[in-house]
Amino acid sequence: MKDTVYLIIHGFAGGLHETEYLTEFLRSEGLDVRAVLLSGHGGTKKDLRKTAYTDWIYSVENTVEELANEFRHIVLLGFSMGGLICLHFAGMPEVQKLVLVNAPIYFWNMKIILRDVLNSLKHRRFEKMRFYQKAAMRSSLKTNIDFLNVLSKSKKLLRNVKKPSLILQCVDDESVRPKSARYIHAGIGESAECKVYEGGCHLIFLEDSGVRDDICRDIMRFINA
Repeated sequence: MKDTVYLIIHGFAGGLHETEYLTEFLRSEGLDVRAVLLSGHGGTKKDLRKTAYTDWIYSVENTVEELANEFRHIVLLGFSMGGLICLHFAGMPEVQKLVLVNAPIYFWNMKIILRDVLNSLKHRRFEKMRFYQKAAMRSSLKTNIDFLNVLSKSKKLLRNVKKPSLILQCVDDESVRPKSARYIHAGIGESAECKVYEGGCHLIFLEDSGVRDDICRDIMRFINA
């Protein structure tokens, strides 16, 4: 049986591309890294609508169980909603550590969104406007409710997490308010470490906003501790 595998879980309405930079960074450090595609994700809005939040969690459960047959230890690394899903498996004996990046408790950072919109109008550069428009169109009412179910059920699991956990959050995350990290840290307690980065954004592994490599290095430090 092999020793340790590192399983990366992407976010809501996203796909493997969201965390590919982290996957390749960890592999370049010689780690055995896997990534799971949540059910209904990585395709169309219609594909996502055909699934439920229980299917998303089962995607991870099935993968974790398969990996547990091959590896003694599993480290879970979750981005955004993927971080919340990690909490559902913290009690498994094979799971050794958790890494949660930009995990939402309080979502939509209106201060950052308003700043982005005003800057777009001022400089007549509309990339961010198109980003928000595309984000709003990625999911339906039904899948948004499913996301809220994941959030609600995951919050209740925080107090049961006893494994070493690393919570990372960007201040300029437009989708998640920074106080989410403080909530998760307080919920897990003394087994958790929390770090907040000035700047950044939500899709931190897709956009090089100055702190992406710092985050990757901090994850490696935590993994090796």
